[in-house]
Amino acid sequence: MQSSSSDITGTSADGGQAPPPQDIAHADLQLGHLTGPQVMGLSVSSFIPAVGLSAVPAFLAAYTGRSSWLAMAASVVAFTIIGLFVTVFARRFIGTGSLYSYIRHVFGSWSPLVIAAAMVPGYIVVVMVLVVSLGLYVGSFLMSVGVSSAAGPEIQLVIYVLAALVAMGIAYRGLDVSVRSSVILTVVSVPVMLVITVATAFGGNVDLASQLSLSDFTFNSFLQGLAIGSTFFIGFESSAALGAETRNPTRAIPRAIMVIPVVLGMAFLAATVIQVPTLVDSADQLALGVSPNAVLAEAAGVGFLSNISDLVLAAAVFASLIGFFNYGSRVVVSAASDGLLPSALTKVSKRYKSPLAAIAFLGVPSLVGPPVMLWLTSSTPLEIYGYIATLLVYFWVIPYFLICIGGAVLLNRISPRKSVLVNIGAALASATVLWLYVNGILYPAPGPLSALPYVMIGTVAVFLIGFVASVRSKRRTSISA
Repeated sequence: MQSSSSDITGTSADGGQAPPPQDIAHADLQLGHLTGPQVMGLSVSSFIPAVGLSAVPAFLAAYTGRSSWLAMAASVVAFTIIGLFVTVFARRFIGTGSLYSYIRHVFGSWSPLVIAAAMVPGYIVVVMVLVVSLGLYVGSFLMSVGVSSAAGPEIQLVIYVLAALVAMGIAYRGLDVSVRSSVILTVVSVPVMLVITVATAFGGNVDLASQLSLSDFTFNSFLQGLAIGSTFFIGFESSAALGAETRNPTRAIPRAIMVIPVVLGMAFLAATVIQVPTLVDSADQLALGVSPNAVLAEAAGVGFLSNISDLVLAAAVFASLIGFFNYGSRVVVSAASDGLLPSALTKVSKRYKSPLAAIAFLGVPSLVGPPVMLWLTSSTPLEIYGYIATLLVYFWVIPYFLICIGGAVLLNRISPRKSVLVNIGAALASATVLWLYVNGILYPAPGPLSALPYVMIGTVAVFLIGFVASVRSKRRTSISA
């Protein structure tokens, strides 16, 4: 986006008569380049279908037992509603800042600054989460073939650095290379988890009667499950950052957004129904450290897939890493174009039409942060993953909360007769998002995890103060000139 800092300090909707002016994308990007199928493919790949089929049921089973399907269904409904509010903007406005670009069309000068203060560090954390996750899967695979030190800091450090640098290189080569690489890796990774899941379904242990009876249901476990299920949709709207680089974006971007909670959400729900009974019955094995993939594969008679599953899941995570380097870098370019970040971050490669500086801005912390935590603390790679993945969820609470309220405000201006239904949807969606944060305070996890809600608030405050100072400084410089 190449709007000036003055745009960010006063642009709002004009009472709902005509849509506000569309955001202007950085001229050196590949404007109008991606087709609908390409942006859809990158969106799906970025949300790691193979990992979702594996991880969603496993995490839910540990907290909500055989009632997991209900919590997952509620998560799908909640994020479908959130997606509908995001598409209220995606159908009307085009830009490269995703929610950051959208919110300015409803609220005043404060709203883009607040969302940017959450999303910019949020995308840095996304990259770190994916790098560490890839290290976990590659390390697990290497250990299964006899490399006993694969979980140690030396090998994990090598994995982190290689993963980040290669993914940055692919993102730098442009959107076509990024989409092609991500989609191929996803196509390769999904069949293994599909085979394990389908084999589990035919293994005869689905036990629908016990699941539908809700015999182990408690409201507290349901709320915990709702928080867990919701975490797998964080960042699902990120394809909106490619709006300016997509053909017919007001049609293609909403589809790319909604495919995540609707299609992938239903797939994760189906996997939950199929896998949870076996996982609950195998709780002792899981407690000993056996991976959910291995438990399911052995129980379903396809144990030969248990080792290779870690490798294909690593490939799936790498596909997501490529996608989020592309999404996050566009948000960084938008913020820098508005004067929130140094103007050097707006630099775009003339050859590949990719924001090289912004890609590096996201990637460098992943080359430093996880290795430092691994070397200077006693935390295992899995514990480090838990810390930063939890922090990631908190960063998206503010943007989702504001976009739900903003979408309702915009719809009420356009179609007041539907205000009751719209407001109910906004209340449900925003309450779900707010619960993701409140849950971390009311039910604090042990150790450093209990401090993460406050770490998020502190980080957002620091970025917000910096952004306000940057905008004011550049405004004074402009006036002096």
